[in-house]
Amino acid sequence: MNFEEIVNISQGPLAVMNPVNPEKILKLCTLAGISEDSFVLDAGCGNGTVIASISAAFSARCSGIEIREEGYSNALLAIKDAGLEDLINIYLADASEYKPEPDEEYDLAIALGSSQIWGGIEETVSGLNSIIKEDGKVIIGERYWKCSSPSPEFSREWPEILTEYEILQICRENGYEIQAVIHSSESEWDDYESAIWGNCLRWLSDNPGHPDVDEVKSYFSRIQEEYLAYAREYIGWAMYLLTPAQRNEE
Repeated sequence: MNFEEIVNISQGPLAVMNPVNPEKILKLCTLAGISEDSFVLDAGCGNGTVIASISAAFSARCSGIEIREEGYSNALLAIKDAGLEDLINIYLADASEYKPEPDEEYDLAIALGSSQIWGGIEETVSGLNSIIKEDGKVIIGERYWKCSSPSPEFSREWPEILTEYEILQICRENGYEIQAVIHSSESEWDDYESAIWGNCLRWLSDNPGHPDVDEVKSYFSRIQEEYLAYAREYIGWAMYLLTPAQRNEE
């Protein structure tokens, strides 16, 4: 069983595949100045829930990119059910290889919990910068260390997680300032993790004779132990709205 299949089992049924409610995402879009004249990209759009809510709230044109075939199909269905086919395009593709069409000039690019697509937060900021307009904005949503010096035992398990100060420096080095930040609450984390656990247990109950039962059991046990042992205490999740830094004109 590959990672995509594990994601389909554990997170595939979730409306939003991150520990955040859609209202917070829409708040950042409002701060970004999104309107009916805007064009928005959601890189790693999952089941299409986020991009559909943005388009519905702002009447904005949007594109979503999803590499999982199941997520892509779910996103197409969500867009159709919402009656937003005229405003939203969904692409089955690797977002890191996506090249916009000449008429696709994005005002805002969003990557929520999808920095692994590019290989890290710095690569994500740089990659999205190449997709948007010169004055376009970016929203990234990722985990961060709640303390500046996490236990080495824990930090070795999560080398990709940064402190918020490190995230700030990466944004500045790539020509952005952080305009706003919204942190997820512990209850949002709990709801998100609990939903994943429930999906795993439901799959195990429905598929007792499946050849990958042991692998799913192992995954379920590992993520539950990690969360309750230390992740809930040491790791947070937040969204950052990045705006282009002012350039000194000579």
